Amino acid sequence: MATETSEPVATRFVTAIERHFEPLRHFPCSGPSREQLAPGLRVTFHGPYVIYYRPQPDALVIIRVIHGSRDLAALAKRGGFA
Repeated sequence: MATETSEPVATRFVTAIERHFEPLRHFPCSGPSREQLAPGLRVTFHGPYVIYYRPQPDALVIIRVIHGSRDLAALAKRGGFA
């Protein structure tokens, strides 16, 4: 059953993230900076998820999508935003 629902669930999630990023395409630096984690890193929030991204001249590159309950400090120590 899980394999039957995983693709539609993933597709809905990706579509929601794409919609969420639409305003950021026009104002890529509007997300708060997270330079303490990695150079050029910015953040936005979507529901319980924290989305780390880097603005590039022609794109927004998503670095990590993390559930808000994760241990961010431990992830950063392991180089999770490089």
